[in-house]
Amino acid sequence: MARRSEELAPMQPSERQMRAQLAIFHDFIRTQADRGDPYSKVLAIPDDPYPHYDEIRARGRLYRSAIGSWVTADHKLANTILRDRRFGVRKANGEKLPEFMSFDNSMLGVDPPDHTRLRRIATPTLNPRTADGWRSRIQEICDELIDGLLAEDKPFDLMTTFAQQLPVAVIADLVGIPERHRGAFYRISRRMTPLLEGVVTYEQTQSTQAAIREITELLVDVVAERKADPQDDMITRLLALVDEGTMSMAELVPMVTFVPLAGSETTVNLIGNGVLALLTHPEQWRLLVERPELAAGAAEETLRFDPSVQTYRRIAHERIEIAGWTLPVDAELAIMAGGANRDPQVFPDPNRFDITRTIGADTLAFSAGIHYCMGASLAKLEAEVAFATLATRMPELRRAGPVRRGDSFIIRGLREFPVAARRAF
Repeated sequence: MARRSEELAPMQPSERQMRAQLAIFHDFIRTQADRGDPYSKVLAIPDDPYPHYDEIRARGRLYRSAIGSWVTADHKLANTILRDRRFGVRKANGEKLPEFMSFDNSMLGVDPPDHTRLRRIATPTLNPRTADGWRSRIQEICDELIDGLLAEDKPFDLMTTFAQQLPVAVIADLVGIPERHRGAFYRISRRMTPLLEGVVTYEQTQSTQAAIREITELLVDVVAERKADPQDDMITRLLALVDEGTMSMAELVPMVTFVPLAGSETTVNLIGNGVLALLTHPEQWRLLVERPELAAGAAEETLRFDPSVQTYRRIAHERIEIAGWTLPVDAELAIMAGGANRDPQVFPDPNRFDITRTIGADTLAFSAGIHYCMGASLAKLEAEVAFATLATRMPELRRAGPVRRGDSFIIRGLREFPVAARRAF
């Protein structure tokens, strides 16, 4: 019987098959982009997607892309879809859409009722009231990082020395990663970022799959350690729920793997994108230096102007009439959050970066509805403290070379961001 089960199990694609599938996909996207399809342009040329969002919006509130997806960059419609329970992240029958990399990504990859149960489990760790209690620890980490950078007194890469370090340190504290595991946790987490970034290369899929295995092994060790020595952290709280039967151990490891990954990567790029916007608009940087209390506004404006997450995917769970279209069951929608956040019908003068802006409507930087990011308050707090501390302690911060962006159409962020600063005190 075991042998028969093995025969019936789906075969994993070979390296040649996977490379061929990726090549076909990329060639198809480039062809449609060359033919003028704006959504294909976003997928093929993600370096500056904002002009293509304007093209998408010009096609109507919702349009059918040449590659088959329905696409919107209209803020009101995007907000409506994200909050509509008739749409989900899986097919109507509960199956996942085909992906080049498979990973049980906990709450982000499931629909109710599983999503509802898992979100309720994570709430005590990630609710806004808990987040504000982290302010002093975030400030301490920021100061430690800046102390080291000022002591070296030389140009540095903002991403690797600051923007990536801060969120991972906070997440490690929150989740409960022991100090001796933190170096490995950081290195493996960075290799798992393609899970959030959409279609990748064959080499990245192999590296990421290896990282998933490594992080799982590391977390199994950490869970065993927390069983023996409970602490005030996420893993200890989840272990109590496993003992109660509220969740399974098979759910615990993916949750403490993917929630930190998603939370830290969002914050990394919020900090990087925000500092880049501030230094690209020097009058805004000078304003923040003069008035560090505007740091919260700088974080909010960055989330609107250049959010870390640019795109969300939703699947119709029933036949739906919306925006003049009849969508069939399992129709795939691409929601351009980066475009919706610059919708001129909602945000006046949307291409202007202004940290004093009063943002009257919700941005979609953290999604909306049941999948609204539970770590949003913590991410905004980290960015607020980071911006205020940089402005206070490095008031002469400036770019020291060209930036290098990532090539994802989903996660918008920087790979390299050389800067220089002089010591303030």
